[in-house]
Amino acid sequence: MDRHAARFNRVLLVLTGLLLAAAGGAGLALGLRAFGSSRAHEPVLSEATRRFASGHPWYWYAIGAGAVIATLIGVSWLLAQGRSDRINGVVLDDGDGQGKTIVPAGTLASALQDDIEECPGVESARARLSGKPSAPKLRVNVAYDRRADLRQLRRDIQDRALARLRGALEVDRMPTVVRLRLVTGDERRTVE
Repeated sequence: MDRHAARFNRVLLVLTGLLLAAAGGAGLALGLRAFGSSRAHEPVLSEATRRFASGHPWYWYAIGAGAVIATLIGVSWLLAQGRSDRINGVVLDDGDGQGKTIVPAGTLASALQDDIEECPGVESARARLSGKPSAPKLRVNVAYDRRADLRQLRRDIQDRALARLRGALEVDRMPTVVRLRLVTGDERRTVE
């Protein structure tokens, strides 16, 4: 899930939670006679609403349809939380139309991580392939210390590590985001 979708997801979740908490709190306050003893014993629906509902048979069907739609939206939202754009493998086409080779994404990411971790000053590297197996995208997080020369590190990643990966996959271009993070001392710098 990308940052924008995650932010939207959090905002929607907070708003839904606040709405449900307010409705629950109002119901609890009503039951505990916070709005007066006579309100606590009244039916949930007002007399006018009950009259309208009894005079229009479609009313309860509309309420039921709204509940079903809200349930379907909630279930699809819940299922979307488990989805990821992470891929299991990258498809390599041999060009003759006879077959395809699938290289595990973890193997490629691990090889790239090892390659980047050999660069001077790099503490650790994490790579993740996402997108489609036939058109992968790459996200790399690199933690470096003060000994690293950022210009040289960027060149090593771009011209050596990523070039090797593209060569192994036989692609000219692979959309890549590299995030560099300083990890030593109190100073923290992030370069994208």
